[in-house]
Amino acid sequence: MATSAQLRKQILQGSWDAALAALYGADPAVLQRQRGRYAAALEQFELYFGPGRQVQVYSAPGRAELGGNHTDHQGGYGLAAAVTLDLVAVAARNTDGYVRVKSRGFNKLDVIDLATAEPQAGESTHSASLIRGIAEGFGGFDAYTASDVLRGSGLSSSAAFEMGMASIWNEEYSTGLTPAELAGICQYAENTYFGKPSGLLDQLTSAVGGIIFADFADPRTPKIEK
Repeated sequence: MATSAQLRKQILQGSWDAALAALYGADPAVLQRQRGRYAAALEQFELYFGPGRQVQVYSAPGRAELGGNHTDHQGGYGLAAAVTLDLVAVAARNTDGYVRVKSRGFNKLDVIDLATAEPQAGESTHSASLIRGIAEGFGGFDAYTASDVLRGSGLSSSAAFEMGMASIWNEEYSTGLTPAELAGICQYAENTYFGKPSGLLDQLTSAVGGIIFADFADPRTPKIEK
């Protein structure tokens, strides 16, 4: 791993261009924008959580439905695609038993005490509830997020946020969970903590990426084809 300043320098020098092109395409103007976006997220992490920390960078995409709507919780078929509008997160593991997440565009810092695992009064429908729901059994981290998945656009900004959080835990704590398992944790958080009775298609698409077909005849273990 590297510090936030070291990663920012690498990105601005073009060292990450191959990875960025795989996510967003190789158009020079697009790459320039993404370099600036990632560098800004790393700078904001330092602003909120301090410089010199070892960090990693994560991306979780939004999704568009291609066929099937609410079929994931009706035992039917779903066809969906991850999109190039994504949430980027810069994260560093901590040891104090808290998760702190600052998200671009929100005038608050979500601070979650991991010693309190149950849903909390007043957190339903807020990002803190999603973090707490995914957090069961994991340790703490500090993170800054910047999402291009527009809220209310139908591209599932909530699934992108959930998968961003789950991906951080999966990597930082080496849990080895599969994309489908991470998606299931995120759905649980959205159902139980956030209070939205959603199916699994949004989280699966963000977790797996590309275009996926899913058969939800058994909604707990859907059959997935990428």
